[in-house]
Amino acid sequence: MLQRFEMPNAFLAVMLLTVVTTLAGCGGAEEGKKKAEVTITITHNGSPVTEGDVRLMMTGKGEGAMGTLNESGQVELQEVVLGNYSVSVTPPEGTPDNPIPKKEYPNIPKQYRSLQESPLKADVKAGTNEFTFDLK
Repeated sequence: MLQRFEMPNAFLAVMLLTVVTTLAGCGGAEEGKKKAEVTITITHNGSPVTEGDVRLMMTGKGEGAMGTLNESGQVELQEVVLGNYSVSVTPPEGTPDNPIPKKEYPNIPKQYRSLQESPLKADVKAGTNEFTFDLK
């Protein structure tokens, strides 16, 4: 013989609330942030800077992006959170397995190497963003 079991309405309400709250938190805050593509071209006195890293750090938010310059002096970054960024250009760092030879990199003046001191700024907006910076 089968017995019928009924759950109290209050119990069902608590269970439903728990499931909805759990599912709402699964995506995390990252999914809600609007992002865009960014292409940055770095030159020094008009010539492409082909060795180095470009870093972006959003003012006061902790968001950032980084890429390595290619042979055209460009870096392409995907999914950069919209906002205002400080931009720095640093000599390549290499890795323990692939160290970079020590040299001066005169085409990356010292004032552009620090996010705190660099005068370079980028305002990333929806869509495709292109920035060109000539280091002097």
